[in-house]
Amino acid sequence: MITIPVFIIIFVIFIAWTQYEMKKSSKEAQKVEDAFWAREHEANFAPKQDISGLPLLHFEEDVIPLPPEGIFTEDDDVSNYIKELKALIREPMIDLSEYTNTDLKLAYGVANFTLLSSYDDNYNSFLLLMTNLARGYERRELHDLAAQTYRSAMGCGSIKLADYTGLAEVYLAMDEPGKITELIEEVEASDIPRKSGVVEALKRVLAKYR
Repeated sequence: MITIPVFIIIFVIFIAWTQYEMKKSSKEAQKVEDAFWAREHEANFAPKQDISGLPLLHFEEDVIPLPPEGIFTEDDDVSNYIKELKALIREPMIDLSEYTNTDLKLAYGVANFTLLSSYDDNYNSFLLLMTNLARGYERRELHDLAAQTYRSAMGCGSIKLADYTGLAEVYLAMDEPGKITELIEEVEASDIPRKSGVVEALKRVLAKYR
């Protein structure tokens, strides 16, 4: 009688189990992909909906912290950010971050997709310009203006990690660690996405204070 070594039996079982799991995973992945394309197909034929009641965002120019007149040239990057913000703030904006493209088409119809995407792009561009403006002030050690701009961006709905850590770095440069502590407490009491990651990032900034 031939005796098969135990390790060979275990190896064969392992190979068989691995192949089974791979096939199972492949089938599940195929189901997910099929469901996605079925939903996408449905979305591409979704009828146009009335979007007149959507909550468009409107901001006044005073949300853009401005420097004293004459300290920047016309072609300075800070001046350009301000010009772009003043122009963009007149355009319709909406925050559609909770929607995927498919969700958006299903909810409001494929005919509204391009228009609504442009409104969302306007909003994201506005927040990015606010961040760039804050960094421009920060580079020039205009810390009060930088802090105001980061705060204003948050007031307009920004939940970007870069804005929170940027504000904390400004407070650090101003030798005001207590404001970083207050910011951490503010985030902890909020319901922003990925809150724990933001708190940890702020704590790392605070840890640099000596």
